[in-house]
Amino acid sequence: MTNPVGAEAPPDIEVRIYRKMLLRIIPIMMLGMFISYIDRANIGVLAEPMSNDLGLTSAAFGLAAGLFYIGYCFFEIPSNMAMAKFGARRWIARIMLSWGVVTMLMGVVQNEATLYVVRVMLGIAEAGFSPGALLFLAMWCPPRMLTKTYSMMNLAVPVALAIGSVVTSALLSMHGLLGIAGWRWAFLIEGVPAILLGIYIWFRLPNSPREVSWLDESEKAYLARSGAQGENASAHEFRQLSAVLRRPAAWMFVLLYFCMSIGYWSITYFLPTIVREQFDLSDAGAGFVSAIPWAFSAVVMLLVARNVTRTGERTWHLTVLQLAGAVGLVVAASSGSAVIALVGISFAGAGFFGSLSTFQSMPAQVFAGSLAAVALAMVNGLASLSGLAGPYVVGVLKDATGSTDRGLLIMSGFFVIAAVLTYFMSRWTDRVTGGLASAARPPAPKASAMTGR
Repeated sequence: MTNPVGAEAPPDIEVRIYRKMLLRIIPIMMLGMFISYIDRANIGVLAEPMSNDLGLTSAAFGLAAGLFYIGYCFFEIPSNMAMAKFGARRWIARIMLSWGVVTMLMGVVQNEATLYVVRVMLGIAEAGFSPGALLFLAMWCPPRMLTKTYSMMNLAVPVALAIGSVVTSALLSMHGLLGIAGWRWAFLIEGVPAILLGIYIWFRLPNSPREVSWLDESEKAYLARSGAQGENASAHEFRQLSAVLRRPAAWMFVLLYFCMSIGYWSITYFLPTIVREQFDLSDAGAGFVSAIPWAFSAVVMLLVARNVTRTGERTWHLTVLQLAGAVGLVVAASSGSAVIALVGISFAGAGFFGSLSTFQSMPAQVFAGSLAAVALAMVNGLASLSGLAGPYVVGVLKDATGSTDRGLLIMSGFFVIAAVLTYFMSRWTDRVTGGLASAARPPAPKASAMTGR
């Protein structure tokens, strides 16, 4: 479904605002996202030495990786509501400071039980950053620029996974320094950047467009009138939570995002293990090869975001990318060739990342006003349970079969379900919001069974 005005160029004022965001706001959110994904996914690179030291089975490791999302899920909504109350600057800084400290605590766990506890704590500490960043950036751009803006922030994720694989693997070379294992050094060192960025954000991040001097009055007025989201003093009130929970659309977005991301998280935590199996590499070598799918995903993400912004079309972009992810995992599981398996995993990663920013633009448009803080957190938080389910299922099947192939085949099925859901949900979103090309802030969705109004 192509919006008839999708190919129109954005007004000059939108271009000016975006360029200023690109210099002053987006890099901060990108860096936060970069650090976030290194700190939550580094456990995948450290799986083998950590498992050897702590005596973890594949299932126990998969559970430990996924327990992050228990705390993350249940604290996403309260965290986003708190951000609406206390302001983006203070709350995002608090999130980063706390998750940096807990990441460092990962370096001192002594057994399976303490590992589980600290992973849950890490999820609680980091909860709210991703949906908070989505809500914050939506205040600085109109709907037609959402996909482009979100893609810049999300670009940090595959870059973090690619660079993080290399950096974390390199930190293993510190093994034995001061009598400390290399995997412990990795956690201790990788928690520091989050603390430093949190301090910077506390002093420098503005809460909203109206606070900054680098936007002129016409640009501030335009954002107040046409931004995808505005400031909402009532967003922290519990009645907003009740209102969102009654909307069928919110639950459909949760289901869609869960199906999109379950295969991705399975790949993220088990990719170094899969690479070691297929290529017979050392930890460091597996880290370097594991960076390839994420580098490919970053390129696809930029190309898709550019085309979606140019055309205003998102239905077929989303649907085809989910199908590509399904095919990629089937190829990875059944090829019998290490190189072809890596190509399949690369397509699966690109299927997720290529569609991520376009998907995020949908709930950000549908739930305007005071519902946005709760809705974005609900979608991101509940769907994040895929990060618990996927790695655990793959880990159990690996213990039972000695291979990750069967788990990858199951995950490919979720990509197929996501393809069907994205087709219908993106068409519905375009119908109730006017599509990504809309230059004005979208009205609340029309009365329908999906919105519950």
